[in-house]
This record gives sequence, structure tokens and C-alpha cells, in this order.
Amino acid sequence: MFYLKDVTLQFGDRVLLDSVNFMVSPKDIIGLIGRNGCGKSTLLKIIAGDQSADTGKIDIPKNNQIGYLRQFLPEDKSNTILQETCSSFKEYFALKADIQEIESSLENEKDHDRITSLLDDLDQKQLQLTAFPFTNPETEAIKLLKGLGFKDEQMNQSLSTLSGGWQMRIELAKLLLRQPDLLLLDEPTNHLDIESIIWFEKYIANYPGAIILVSHDQDFLSNTANRIIELRNGAAEDYKLPYRKYLVEKEQRHEILRAQYVNQQKVIKEKERTITRFKAKATKTSMAQSMEKQLAKMERVHYEEDHEKLMNLVFPFEGRSGEIVFEGKELAKHYGEKKVFENVSLEILRGDKVAFIGQNGMGKSTLIKIIKGIIEPTKGDANLGYKVITAYYDQEQSEGLDVRNTVLETATQVGYNKTSSEIRSVLGAFMFSGEDVDKKVSVLSGGEKARLALACMIMHPSNFIILDEPTNHLDIYAINVLKEALQKFDGNVLVVSHDREFLKGLSNKTFEFKDGQVKEYLGDIDYVLDKRKGEDLRVYAHQKNKSTNENLANESEQKKPSLTFEERKKLNRQLQYLERDIEKLESSLANSREKMADPEFYHQSNANDLMIEFKKMEEELERKTVEWEKVCDILA
Repeated sequence: MFYLKDVTLQFGDRVLLDSVNFMVSPKDIIGLIGRNGCGKSTLLKIIAGDQSADTGKIDIPKNNQIGYLRQFLPEDKSNTILQETCSSFKEYFALKADIQEIESSLENEKDHDRITSLLDDLDQKQLQLTAFPFTNPETEAIKLLKGLGFKDEQMNQSLSTLSGGWQMRIELAKLLLRQPDLLLLDEPTNHLDIESIIWFEKYIANYPGAIILVSHDQDFLSNTANRIIELRNGAAEDYKLPYRKYLVEKEQRHEILRAQYVNQQKVIKEKERTITRFKAKATKTSMAQSMEKQLAKMERVHYEEDHEKLMNLVFPFEGRSGEIVFEGKELAKHYGEKKVFENVSLEILRGDKVAFIGQNGMGKSTLIKIIKGIIEPTKGDANLGYKVITAYYDQEQSEGLDVRNTVLETATQVGYNKTSSEIRSVLGAFMFSGEDVDKKVSVLSGGEKARLALACMIMHPSNFIILDEPTNHLDIYAINVLKEALQKFDGNVLVVSHDREFLKGLSNKTFEFKDGQVKEYLGDIDYVLDKRKGEDLRVYAHQKNKSTNENLANESEQKKPSLTFEERKKLNRQLQYLERDIEKLESSLANSREKMADPEFYHQSNANDLMIEFKKMEEELERKTVEWEKVCDILA
């Protein structure tokens, strides 16, 4: 058990952590959440021993290790990826080398006393070796690296060839390889793509120790944490529940607290009125003073409305564009010999809300810059549509902010057509409120600059919003506010993100970037993930047709002409529409079957009409399925 006892930390007049107490059990996976700046990362540093609290203590069981994912990259880039990952097991490999040296010495040693000493030393070192969690760390390192997105052929690649994000994945692998008793993870998914996040969720579920993780990825929290601790106003509110149940419990607690606050305020106002009346009468002055003392001693209920419920973020819409917002034909982008992607064609129509997903380094940001016109494609045609006005955000924009201005001055220059109240409201959504708006840009952290750049972009009128990783420096509350504003926006949206909860219900088209190719899905992230689960179905359908009449299939295969790019694109789109229709029909039929299982159903006056409709849906499903198999066969 790990114990935090009365941990308090104060900066000037601001109390960041106020007597924080909680216990961590061996198999706890705790999601530590709260607004940005509430002290989550600071609390992890205190637990890790990187920072001291003003008061309080951390009780750590003897011989227990704490592992903390620090945001530092190795200075020495000469190691290979595998070597750097295995460097976290230096002691293990040193012991193995010592053991081999002792065993080699024993082969030639003749002196009995010396042999006895060497054997004792050998036993001691072999015993030390058993303390390590793996018999073969190198094999385990490869498993971890592959789970985090590295390929077999990359294992001997130099660390110097990797971006900072990929190097952070190695730091995560090094930490996981050590398997500390308490694992502290601060935003571990920031440098991971969706596939790696899904793998990481499964890994965490089987982790042998306890974990405290800070994350604003709600799906990640839902799939990992079995307990939530929310930092709020310096205090730690403990919910021994998984994330989705925490949300329900929090709402219930919130309503109870609100009712208590409202009732107490009524009592306070009534007492204040009575005190005022009594003070006006000389005979009751002492009674008024007594009531004032009682009122001063009353323990007040502290309540504040959730910040995100007070926000009403609106993207300014600037006129209607043409029907085609963007058209790209056979696009390719190369940097020297490196081919980012090839032969990519896509179309964004008026009203589309589009998501780009896929592994880092596959070209999502590159294609966005081509669409925006920042860079030119190596091959192909890229055309922005008629009357399209873009508002664009990426994290590099924060570097262009004037460091001499304050936060408010920076936002006012962009939102010159907005009132001071409207500008402050937008800044508030991105956690700049009160005295924060008077800070100079020069003193802001990287995350704060990124949030300010995003706030400035939001005030720019447009009909096509382009966002590259907008949620990286936002907390859960700000992410929810941003998502709601994008959903309400009348124009087009294009967003790059690995945050599944943010993407759910946001897009009607999703483009997946993988191995130099881009695949279009006519749905949101949930639709894409469902499709992945059943991606072997097409192969099965084709094999089934083939095995029914192999000779005929072989003959048709020989006669079947090759499809042009446009024909294949059209058939793929037809296939996706069919799959979407089949999914809807299957869902409707399942609902109808559930209703028809109730004996009362047949007493309804319209039962016969509903049964006729049910039969029609069955026939339609059969027709669509046959059509789907035919298209699959053509594409196979």
C-alpha cells in the first residue's frame, strides 16, 4: 500500500494542494483528473520524489519501486532503438556478464578456496538475477516496442533518426520494461496513435502493479481506470468507480451539493434579514450580535457550477462555399527518397465533417498543409473550392505569437470585431481567466501558447475549419466544449486527432492513413473501428464463393478485366453504402424481434402491419447481402 497523508502545496496566496489524502492499493489503476493547472502533474512529481510538498508525507512500502514517465529524451542518440530500450535493464545485463565471467573462471580454476569463493559469488549473483521480472528482457523489449508501433525492421535503427514523439514511445517502453510497483504516467497517450493506444489499454489491464495516470483521453480512462480521483479546489475527491460510472456518481453528488448550497443560502439570507431587523431595535441588539456570531461559525457549503456548463463557444461562420470544398486527385508527397504517401484521391463536399486518423508519420499533417495550400504536392492536383474560407490551427502556430503582448492583447488583435466580454469568454474556455489574461506571452508554457493560438483561431470567421491535433493541451472540460462547438458549426470541419471520444459523432467521413495509402470510410471513428473488427469478412465471402465452384471462379478470375482506379473507387464507395445499410437493417430487425417476443405485441391493432414491415426488411437485407457479396467478389 502507498499512502499520501495531508499533502499540501502553496504558491504565494494560491493553495494548489490542500491536505490531499488517499491510499493506493496494489492493483489500483487510478485516473487522476481535473482542470489544467489544478496540480495533477505536480502531485505525480511529489509522489515520484521530484518535488517537495510544503507539508505531508508519502509512505512507500520497503523495497517497492516507483516508476515515473518524465518528459525527457536521452541526450545520447547513438544507440539503436532496441539498445536504448534495453538500457533500462543495465543492472540485469551487468549481472549476466558477471555470471558468464565467473563461470568462465571456474573452468580453469584449480585452487579449492578460490573455487568456493567463486561459487558463493555465483550463487549470490544468480539470486539477484531472480529479482528481475523477465528471464529475457530483450524479447520483452521487442514485444513492447512492437505494441507501441515499431516494426521489426526498425529495431536496429539509430535513435537519431526518430522524431521526439517516437523517442518518447521508447521512454515509455523503458519504463514498462522495469515494471515498477507503482507506475506514474502523465499524459502517456499524447505521442501514441489510435492503434498503439488500444494495445496500451490491453497492456495496462494486465499490469502486475498499481498505476496512477493523468489523461484527458476519456476513452482511454474508460478502458483502463478502475478508480477516479478528481483534483478540485485543492482537494482530492475519490471515486472508487470506473470512469463512466464516475461521471454518473459525480452528477448525483453535484446535484446533492447544489441543493445543500441553495438551502443554506436561503437560511443565511433569512438570518441576515432577521439580524438587520433586530439591530434596528435597541432591545434586541444583543440578540442580533449573538446571531451574527452563530452565523460566522456556520460551516459553509462550497459550490460552484461546472465551468464547461457555463461556456457557450461558437465558431463564427463566414458565408456559404461552393458544393466542392476540396478536391485532390492522385496526390503524392515525397521528401527526397522518402515517400510519405502515393496516389491519394479525396473529395470534401459542402457540409462534410472529416477526420484524419492513422499512425504518426503517415502524412496526415502533410496532407492538411497541402489542402490549406501551405505546401505543394509532389504529384497530383489539389484544388480548394469556390468561396472557401479556412481557419487553420496547428501547434506550430504558437511559435508565431508576439511575445511582447499579453494574452488579452493577442486575442483582441484577432477578435477586433468582438466585444471584450466575448473575447474573455473564448479565452475562458481555454483556461485563461482572471489575472491570467494579463500574462505576457513570453512567460507562457508551450501548452499555454498552444491553447492561446487555438483560442485566436476560433475567433477567425470561416466556413472551413482545419484542426491538427487540437486536443493535446486541453483538459477534458475544454475538449467537450470544443467538440460541441464543432458539431454546431454550419460549415466544414477537418480534424486530425487520436482522441476517440473527441472524434465520436464528429465526422461523417474518416480517412485512415496507413502504409502510404489513404482509405476512406463513410462514418465516424466508431464506424471505422467496427469495420476493422470485421475486415476479414470480405476475404471469407470471396473464399466461400470460390470453394462453391472453384473451376468457375478460376475461369471468371482469368476473364475478369482489371479495374481502373475510378471503377475501384466507385465500387468501394458502393460497398461502404451497402455495409451501412446492412448494419441499419440488422439493428432494426433485432429491435423488431425483441418486440415480437412479447406476447402483448400480437394484441396491438397494428401488429399485422408491423409483421409485414418486418418481412420486407428481411427481404431487403437478403437482397443487400447478395449485392454486397457480388461487389466483394469483383473487388477481390
